[in-house]
Amino acid sequence: MLSDGSALALGRIAAPGRTAFVKDGLARKGCPDPGETCRERAYLVTGDPIILGERRDGFVCAAYRGEADGMGRTGWLPAEAIAVEPPVPVARDGWLGTWTRAEAQIRVSPGKASGTLAVSGGATWGAGDPDRVARGGIHVGEIEGTVTPVGDAASFGMGEDGSLPIERADPADCQVWLRRMGPWLVVDDNLACGSLNVTFRGLYGRGP
Repeated sequence: MLSDGSALALGRIAAPGRTAFVKDGLARKGCPDPGETCRERAYLVTGDPIILGERRDGFVCAAYRGEADGMGRTGWLPAEAIAVEPPVPVARDGWLGTWTRAEAQIRVSPGKASGTLAVSGGATWGAGDPDRVARGGIHVGEIEGTVTPVGDAASFGMGEDGSLPIERADPADCQVWLRRMGPWLVVDDNLACGSLNVTFRGLYGRGP
């Protein structure tokens, strides 16, 4: 997670053909492991971009978001099938646009002050459940702040008087971390940016 300072990197599937995700130890004892019993049906193909996180015994925890359907997938992949991409500088224009994932949207536009970005967005929990929609049981959250990105990273808190640097935010304030990596916007929060169960965490693709 971005909030705990975890190191993330951009990578791509370098192995030919299909590379299957692998179950973890919670799904099956003894996994991750290269054997058939740990292999999942979901897979990626050569050239697919991924966000790389924790490494364990020859496997890497990776996140992927489909370009066509926007569906996300996180799981273990064999490290030998992955090539790590070198970091690429992110210009301000690389942040701009509307970024979406299921039940959340974030808009990044130029800020009023030079070098800043204005970030705003909304998220819901339960909007994909017709029963919840019918009875009005949708939970919502909103974010709004001004940030000065440092390389591919930015963060802010939401205090009583507006946005502020995250190191000055109260633990109870909404806090948001953002990273621009490859084709995606990676977002994390402290679970205090909306009503119950609402979070902005996830892998966002740029919308129209």
